[in-house]
Amino acid sequence: SAPSTPQGTDPPPPPLWQPLTNHSEAGKNCCLCGAWFNNPMMAQQHYEGKKHKRNAARTRLLEQLAGSLDVSESTGQ
Repeated sequence: SAPSTPQGTDPPPPPLWQPLTNHSEAGKNCCLCGAWFNNPMMAQQHYEGKKHKRNAARTRLLEQLAGSLDVSESTGQ
């Protein structure tokens, strides 16, 4: 079975600042949500917000489902 995490706990957020490699501006973003930040406070508010937590939960669920499908296919079930 897939490793389970306690319900209601979120993994730690990604680093608040992810530098852009192809832009000259100082903007930063959340790759998961596509949100852009002008300063660390905006980033912190985003990572603590409902939208990001919902997207993170959706991503975790899809990863768990994909993992369980991979196990089913390899065992022939």
